[in-house]
Amino acid sequence: MTHPALYDVLYIYQDTHRIVLDLAESLTDEQLHWKPAGYSLSIGFHLWHLARESDFLKARLIEVLPQLGAELGDEREIWAREDLARKWNFPAELNLGQTGAGTGLSNPEARSLPIPGKDDLLDYLRRSYEAVEKFVELLDARHPGVRLDDAQLEQKIQNIRLNILVFLVHDGRHLGMMECLKGLLTGRGTATA
Repeated sequence: MTHPALYDVLYIYQDTHRIVLDLAESLTDEQLHWKPAGYSLSIGFHLWHLARESDFLKARLIEVLPQLGAELGDEREIWAREDLARKWNFPAELNLGQTGAGTGLSNPEARSLPIPGKDDLLDYLRRSYEAVEKFVELLDARHPGVRLDDAQLEQKIQNIRLNILVFLVHDGRHLGMMECLKGLLTGRGTATA
C-alpha cells in the first residue's frame, strides 16, 4: 500500500530550484562554461539540461492532465515556442534524446553544444522552473487529497506526483554535480562542512 508524502513537495522543489539558481548566480559566464580537463560537461550544460527537463516536464504533465493547461497559459515548451535551438545555434541534426534535453548524448556531442551565455541561460532556467512550480502548485490546490472519486483521475495524479518526485531527485543529482564542479573551480561548492 502506498502512502502520501508527509511533506510539502512544492516547497522542496522551490528550495532546490533556489539553491541551483543561487549557485549559478554566484559564478561568472566564464565559470559557467568551464570544464575540468578530460570532462565534457560544464555547470552551464547542467543548467541548460535542468531548464530543458523542467520545460519538458511541465508540457508533458499538461498532456496528461489537460484541464490544468488552460490555467497555466501556453502548454508548449518554452524551448519550442521561442525556437531556442535555432536562436542559440544548436545543431539541427543532433538528436537531443527523447526529452530534447541532452540525455544520452556522447561526450563529444555534449561538449559541442553551444550553451548560451549566463543571462540567457538563467532566464530560460527561471522561466522553466516557474512554469513547473506553478503546475505543481495548481495540482496541489486542485487535488489536495490522495483519494478521489474518479479512479482513473486518481491514477493519473499519482503518476504525475511520482514523476514530480523523480524530477526532484534528478535536479538534486545535477545540483551535486554542479557543486562538485564549482568546488573544483573555486575551491568551495555550495554545501558547507
